Amino acid sequence: MALKSIYYIYGTDDYLVDESLARIKKEALTGGFASMNYHTYEGKTLDAGELVATASTMPAFAEWRLIVVKGAEAMKAVQEKVLAEYAKNPSPTTCLVFISNAAKADKGSALVKALDEGGYLKACNRLSDPEILRWIREEAGRQGKSIADGAAKRLLETAGNRLRDIKGELDKLVLYVGEKPAIEEADVEESGLECREESIFSLSDAIGKKDLKEAFRLYGKLSDEEPLKVLGAISRQMRTLLKIKALQAKGTPPQKIPGLTGLFPKYADDYIRRSRLFSEKELKTAMTRLLAADTDFKTGRAPVASILPRVIMELCGK
Repeated sequence: MALKSIYYIYGTDDYLVDESLARIKKEALTGGFASMNYHTYEGKTLDAGELVATASTMPAFAEWRLIVVKGAEAMKAVQEKVLAEYAKNPSPTTCLVFISNAAKADKGSALVKALDEGGYLKACNRLSDPEILRWIREEAGRQGKSIADGAAKRLLETAGNRLRDIKGELDKLVLYVGEKPAIEEADVEESGLECREESIFSLSDAIGKKDLKEAFRLYGKLSDEEPLKVLGAISRQMRTLLKIKALQAKGTPPQKIPGLTGLFPKYADDYIRRSRLFSEKELKTAMTRLLAADTDFKTGRAPVASILPRVIMELCGK
């Protein structure tokens, strides 16, 4: 890839953000002096003058110097103005990368305006389900496998819509099928990837019944899973249940619900049954609380060990 002098990478999908940065690192940091030409800063405490001075220094025995600013959304306006000036005439031997976890770039920012005009913005937000299915097929291809449409959909249902989780589960599937050139739906079902989903289904049932004791028992069975993975899987189920509620309110025939929600017909009945445990208001409230928990995980605003138990208590009405 041909490197640009500046990138502003923002978005809510941490895997896409990390992959974009990894590609830039691979291109920029070559040879035996990578550590001498790589610098990181935090947006909140950034001294723009110091950064510009570093960016203006020739790289040591290499073509590029790489500077990464993490938490770019937290930069102070006075620092952004200095960087906006730098962006008008950036060093041709420095690649400056801003990383922001915000879903949108702040178009009111002097820096973002300057970078937008220069074509330096790159969005890495969560993909839609059709985009994820395409990504699954492409990633399987990169690993030398083809994947059946049914298997890709089942993987999405099982792993949720975080690409990092999907990538991890797909890697396991590739190992599971061994020398087979294709991944089939049966491989997903037989590989054991669905065990977690069944536990989360049961957890959703307990939440719907407001049975806090059973909900915590089931949560305990998921203790080996990454909390953010569990949160993502619960969020996906709640979102699907909310879609079903909306379709039912419109009088949609049950046989049409699978096609409109992306569910396999053989699993749709379970989702429809579970949707009866919640009112539409409860599901909307659940999605708001799950989104807040996702933010807590990513910002460190609350202790990680307390986030999911707190959400479960809230969803059970405690």
